[in-house]
Amino acid sequence: MKLSLSIIALLLLFVEARGKEIKEILLLQSYHTGYQWTDDITRGVMDGIGPKDETRVFVEYMDYKRFQNKATFYELENLYKFKYSELDIDGIICADNYAFEFFLEKGDSIWNKNIPVTVCGVNNIELFEYDAERIKGVKEDIDVRNTLNTIFLLQPNIDSLIIISDQTLSGKIFLNQFLDRLKRYNQRIPYQILDGSSYEEIRDTLKKIVPDHKAIILLSLYSNKYQVPVEMKDVGKELLEDINIPIYSFWNFLLGDFIVGGSLISGYDQGYEVASILKEKIENPDKHFEDLINTKHNLTFDFNLIKKYHLKYTNLPSRAIFLNKHIPFYVRFKKQLLYFLSTLIVLIGIIFLLMTNIIRRKNVELKLMESEERLELALNGANEGLWDIQLRSKNIVYNNNFATLLGYPSASELKIGITNWRQLFRPDDIPQIKEALLLHLHGAIPIFKLEIQMYTQSGTLRYFSINGKITERDLNDKPVRITGIIMDISAQKEFETRLKIAKDKAEESDRLKSSFLANMSHEIRTPMNAILGFSDILMCQDLNAEEKTSYLAQIKNSGENLLHIINDIVDISKIESGQLMIRKEKFDLNHLLNNIQFAGNALIKARNKPISLIIDKNIKETPHYIYSDPYRLEQIILNLVSNAVKFTHDGGIVLKYVNGENNMLTISVSDTGEGITPEDQLIIFERFRQAEKSSKKLLSGTGLGLSITKSLVHLLGGEISVESKPNHGSVFTFTIPSA
Repeated sequence: MKLSLSIIALLLLFVEARGKEIKEILLLQSYHTGYQWTDDITRGVMDGIGPKDETRVFVEYMDYKRFQNKATFYELENLYKFKYSELDIDGIICADNYAFEFFLEKGDSIWNKNIPVTVCGVNNIELFEYDAERIKGVKEDIDVRNTLNTIFLLQPNIDSLIIISDQTLSGKIFLNQFLDRLKRYNQRIPYQILDGSSYEEIRDTLKKIVPDHKAIILLSLYSNKYQVPVEMKDVGKELLEDINIPIYSFWNFLLGDFIVGGSLISGYDQGYEVASILKEKIENPDKHFEDLINTKHNLTFDFNLIKKYHLKYTNLPSRAIFLNKHIPFYVRFKKQLLYFLSTLIVLIGIIFLLMTNIIRRKNVELKLMESEERLELALNGANEGLWDIQLRSKNIVYNNNFATLLGYPSASELKIGITNWRQLFRPDDIPQIKEALLLHLHGAIPIFKLEIQMYTQSGTLRYFSINGKITERDLNDKPVRITGIIMDISAQKEFETRLKIAKDKAEESDRLKSSFLANMSHEIRTPMNAILGFSDILMCQDLNAEEKTSYLAQIKNSGENLLHIINDIVDISKIESGQLMIRKEKFDLNHLLNNIQFAGNALIKARNKPISLIIDKNIKETPHYIYSDPYRLEQIILNLVSNAVKFTHDGGIVLKYVNGENNMLTISVSDTGEGITPEDQLIIFERFRQAEKSSKKLLSGTGLGLSITKSLVHLLGGEISVESKPNHGSVFTFTIPSA
């Protein structure tokens, strides 16, 4: 027992000792995970820092691409103080400018002041004031000279450069570095600078450029088209995919069917270098290190793009690296190919001799089969099956295509004869078949012809056209043989059915539109007559103030009715032409419902109805934000509420909503009105249709309100339905996404 306890104690001491040996490293990333440059640096650090059982790496993503404000400094400072208050960090790696600036300003107040630090990806590190003995790393610098050299080697006839950068910090630094080195370059060449910050401007400018003898230098491209940062490669492909100009740059993450290449920097290489330096500094704190090592550059090119632009890649130096360059098959396997071809030629000779002998022996058989094959090919080409009935022997013969049309693999699988042919047809159709056959056999009709349904192997019915004729008679002129074909006409029958349905729909649509135009004429003339009539009274008669106010109110009411009709016509026109736009935004649903309640109560008061409008809010907190189109959502609900007011004469209207699963918002408008018959429920959402069985004959209006409502719900990504019984009210319910 004592021995066991001793062993356990020794193991615990060993584990504790091992735990103290593990080095805690913090990688401070300026940007976010998923950003390729950042991910490349992280991979390089992980590979360069050493075994995982000896080093533990913490990665903090400061997300500067998406949150570029100084207040983030202080929030991150508090966060890191809290997170690392109980943890001793042995070393820190700062990746890119923002992380380095943060460490210089806040690092010593968060972590140990003597902690070793390495940096990479800092574009203008020479402008920072820092402890060069404590902070080491990689100096990031773009290799303008070698990239320009390769451009002139690949494109000897180039006459100008197009330089693309943007207004980000990196973009400005890279542009200044490039122009400074371009001035000192031994060859002068015209250039044009394009600001990539404005997506539309740079796109329009590029479209006007003649691509011949041009090259694009891509420094930075973060366009204001996007509210969040998008990979420069993705924006570049979208913007430059139709521009037939070779593109060069300085970062290897842009490779991959986008840039031709250049003297490229690797985020992985920088991460690996700074991790290796930091590891060495921790293990040998007294060792002297070079202040900053230079960035590694590799002449790397995409061979697919070199071929696409017909560039002279043979001019490039031998150290150049080519991606997607494949050695031709015939070069790699030259000897094997020669041996194979020699063997193949011998085999072909042998096969030729054998085939000649076989062909001679088969010629007679081919001539005998030629006539039958022609017939079979013709039938197969026409997708027709052949059948042959020998009346005396009561035998039925058919070809493979006959069986295939009925869904059988071959004629041998069909097994239909004179005794069981009826199973291919519906029992009700048998008398029709017999009658047509007898009429032909007796000479009453020249051709046996039917269009009838037949059962396939799967048991389904398909339409076939059956045509046949007596092809052989005996000495007494009696028929002994009938031959014919069958052809699948299911598609033709289906087309005829659809054509009839389309014709009926077209006629119905024409009728409805004619009725709609007549109704529109009436609906528009009614408020127009009121407006013109009361206007004439106001102009021609001496009226007191009360009468003028009353007439003006009538004119205003008629004008509002006319505007409502015109708005419905405009909305349905936009919907039919696909021009109605949905503009989603974040807004307070409860505030919108308050506006609807005010409008609904005003409508009830205007119609002088003894009914109430209740807003039942499932979620009580205010505000309650959702993401949708507030204008169109308000239009949908007001259409449903105004319909409810129109057909409700006592009781009340209840508007309620509830948030369901998967961010789906369900809104319902219920009333105690007349209700809708089941027949009318099938048509009320159609254009130009109204319920025809209202007990009060309230059939005024355009007949477009519910059609527009349904279309708007669909445009918002939702569905609408109605539940109703005559004299028991109605409930209109729709569901849309709320996020």
